[in-house]
Amino acid sequence: MSKIGLIISREYLTRVKKKTFILMSFLGPLLIFGFVLLTSYLSQENKEKYEILVVDESHLFDSILRNSDKYHLQWAPNGKDYNEVQEIFKKDDQLDLLVYLPVNLIKTNSMTAKCLYKEIPSTGVQKHLSSIINEAIELYRVNFNNIDISTYKSIKTKINLDVVDIENKENRNIQRKAFVGIALALFIYGFIFLYSVQVMRGVIEEKTNRIVEVIISSVSSFELMMAKIIGVGLVGITQFIIWAIVTMIMSISIFPLLIIDKFDPSLQMNSDELVNNSFKIDPNNEAIQFIINEVQWSYLIVFFILFFLGGYLLYSGLMAAIGAAVDEEADTQQFLLPLTIPMVFAILMASKVIDDPSSSLAFWLSEIPFTSPIIMIVRIAMGIGDSSVEIWEIILSLFLLTITFIGTTWLSGRIYRKGILSYGKKASYSDLFKWLKN
Repeated sequence: MSKIGLIISREYLTRVKKKTFILMSFLGPLLIFGFVLLTSYLSQENKEKYEILVVDESHLFDSILRNSDKYHLQWAPNGKDYNEVQEIFKKDDQLDLLVYLPVNLIKTNSMTAKCLYKEIPSTGVQKHLSSIINEAIELYRVNFNNIDISTYKSIKTKINLDVVDIENKENRNIQRKAFVGIALALFIYGFIFLYSVQVMRGVIEEKTNRIVEVIISSVSSFELMMAKIIGVGLVGITQFIIWAIVTMIMSISIFPLLIIDKFDPSLQMNSDELVNNSFKIDPNNEAIQFIINEVQWSYLIVFFILFFLGGYLLYSGLMAAIGAAVDEEADTQQFLLPLTIPMVFAILMASKVIDDPSSSLAFWLSEIPFTSPIIMIVRIAMGIGDSSVEIWEIILSLFLLTITFIGTTWLSGRIYRKGILSYGKKASYSDLFKWLKN
């Protein structure tokens, strides 16, 4: 085996044999899955039933305000004004909310209903109350104007807008696809900094222990730097593959238990119960069908791997140079900030790109190598075509990313060559420029 191969093997094996690597490789997906379930569980309503006291000054809502088992409405005693009802509400521990409907609420669109609480209701409860009040006002006005209720219901409708690219009918609703791209972009962001920082720490550790003085006598500084980058990168790829396998096994074994069998006699529940059952997944769910059928997974996976590797190689080369320039990890902060800003900026600008994926801003952010791994994967997820990103833009972005990686690696090699044997002096930017020249 060549000398550089031995260094790659050492970097790889010393990391994959660690207990933390083994544990996180297999427990990572389980922790993520558990976190998702915990989030879903904590997002459920704490209360199964709300007792709501209603003050209806106009006495027009009692017959049309929709009641339900979960949101049980009680009407305030006749002859009691709003202030008196508030005192009743305060003293009754069984009551959760007090809804006040002013006398002119039904006649104008400028009035506001009030909801008084002892414990603040969730936004879901607030939306429900707003919905049933608006619905009651509409029904009153329909009856008041002698409009047939069936005619009204046939007129009142909700239309979804299906946005389709005229040149490529497969490109539709591209903003919705961007959520997949955002998830992959966040993964790239996390992977790049997690493992490129490991390269930097590895260089600092070897420099501090003076091991590098022995290694550098056998290989060139550039070969040593590249071997560390490749070795740590292989560790990351190994962990990614393990995560994919564990996730696949979990999907096969656990997900069938979470799928609703609508034909199972033991699950004869109404539609509201199906919707509220947070730990059951409807296979016909629109979002699931959209992700499976409309996201261009074949293109997305291929380009995800390419930008994933390109971004890692670019940033890890720069991180290796930083590691060579300092003696302690605490000294790296001044050099890390310029590297983190482009990636953080790309994450922040992703929403602007989603709003207009074919804009000049989206184009340049997806071509600049320091932001392209994040932005381009979001645009690719939204679909390849005139409406989002052209194939030539992707090829150009990969070409620029590759050229920049080669250039920055050459520059990093010059810093690495000088800095790896520099001790006892805190490096500055002027030192870096000096090492680049020599």
